[in-house]
Amino acid sequence: MKRFINTSVLKKSLYLLYYKTPVYDFFLNNSLSKEVSNILNDPWEGDSQIGHNILKGYITFFGETINYKSSMWEKNVSTAIWKEELHSFNWIKDIKAVGTNEARSFLRKSVYEWVLKYNKWSLSEWRSDIIGKRLYSLLGNFNFFCSSADNSFQKLMLESLFKQGNHLIKNKLQDISGYHRIFAIKGLIAISITYTKLSSYLDFSIELLLSEINIQVFDDGSHYLKSPSKHSEFLQNLIDIRSYLVEANYKTPKKINDCILKMASVLKFYKNGGETLTTFNNSKHTNKKLLNQIILRANSKIKIPESLTCSGFQKIAHNKINLLMDCGPPVGEDTYAGSLSFELSIGKNQMIVNCGSHYINNKIWTEAMKSTAAHSTLSIDNINSSDIFFNKSKKKSRIANVWSQRRKQGNCHWIDAAHSGYRDIFGLIHSRKIHIDSEKKIIRGQDYLSKSNKDYQRIAKKYYLRFHLFPDIEVNVTGSKKKAILKLPDGTGWEFMCSEPKIEIKESIYLGQEQKIAKNSHILVSDIIIPEKKIRWLFKLIK
Repeated sequence: MKRFINTSVLKKSLYLLYYKTPVYDFFLNNSLSKEVSNILNDPWEGDSQIGHNILKGYITFFGETINYKSSMWEKNVSTAIWKEELHSFNWIKDIKAVGTNEARSFLRKSVYEWVLKYNKWSLSEWRSDIIGKRLYSLLGNFNFFCSSADNSFQKLMLESLFKQGNHLIKNKLQDISGYHRIFAIKGLIAISITYTKLSSYLDFSIELLLSEINIQVFDDGSHYLKSPSKHSEFLQNLIDIRSYLVEANYKTPKKINDCILKMASVLKFYKNGGETLTTFNNSKHTNKKLLNQIILRANSKIKIPESLTCSGFQKIAHNKINLLMDCGPPVGEDTYAGSLSFELSIGKNQMIVNCGSHYINNKIWTEAMKSTAAHSTLSIDNINSSDIFFNKSKKKSRIANVWSQRRKQGNCHWIDAAHSGYRDIFGLIHSRKIHIDSEKKIIRGQDYLSKSNKDYQRIAKKYYLRFHLFPDIEVNVTGSKKKAILKLPDGTGWEFMCSEPKIEIKESIYLGQEQKIAKNSHILVSDIIIPEKKIRWLFKLIK
């Protein structure tokens, strides 16, 4: 029997073995340079409170806090993702925000200790995206902590960064894929612009970026992961790269400028009435000030779209009503089972939300936030509308097909959508219709389950229709369970009614705020499933 060898895997394994050898380290050390032609500038503001905490010995990433004694590089019991963030040096901007000589000296000490301990290739610390982040973080803040340092420290740091950048070039990003490639490419461009000896690699780096834009950004300007915060971060990196090129007097390719303008328009699309980002598809909290800075620096005059044809989102924003609905297929790479869920803002008040995404690296929290139950939509027997897996690799998944259409007439807007996520399990299609009268301030909805075929695995028993409320919304249900009264922070009242007199108020959690677990409530309507039966509901302003 013939045996086939995966040559790409074999080649990668051989490279890793070579990187570990003294020969490779000698090769990298043999061509070091500290000659720079450009000094980059990181314009983004950090958080001085986080910086002060780090100086005091407390480092918090992803909800995980580690207390160090004498050096942040000493051994600890942190998770892998925490260590990756530490070695990325993303936190430099927070130390810079402190702005004191103590902060400056601390950074020099931390960089010096890192070089002494990690200046040889290692699998995690020298992964391409981690190197990329480290390169542009250190080079972008050079003037703060390094330009006034003695010559020996400058030589040490600049030669170490050159060595890492040289490896990044030779490795050709073969150790990373997907979203993370943008960080490595940004690092490549940063060192190509900074170091005279590496300037010949700038064209190569730009070609990599243009190729990555084709892969990661849809024609409608949305990022392929359908996550508002990841979309924002990708755009922020493009803006930085454009600034690098301007500083180096390198003509920015039209494709990069066009992508920035289009993505900025989509970023505005993703904003809710509270001027923050909606919480679809692993979207994490983004500081409102940073969000506005990204939009300002992008300087896009492109009109905010009503829908995103490639990623499938539909938006209705009129007369202080702002509704965003996920009407596209879930992302296979990072699946959130929130098909047909929506978020609703009234003026500046967020009212209906999804539960958000985990900010801690924990299997239970991750799967809870990915579940259909964590979204403002309907689920059957509390089974997810698409399969979700923690650290999913090559598992075959059930991913819902989703389709939608919209109409408009005067002040009235309609969205009709459906998904097939429950077809193979229960033989049912979930359809949702939403009608908004922006003049009368009425949002009507209709959910129903229709039979699709006779081939299914089990009989559906019960549906669960959830509307998660923003934490500062007060809610009470009437004794008849036919109506719920919602009070918004500005004092206005809304009533929720449903064709099924089974309204309940349940406790929930919300992770859409910065590293904070907030208690909230959700409206729950549940009953035995009767195929083709329409479940009608509405939200109406109390005048």
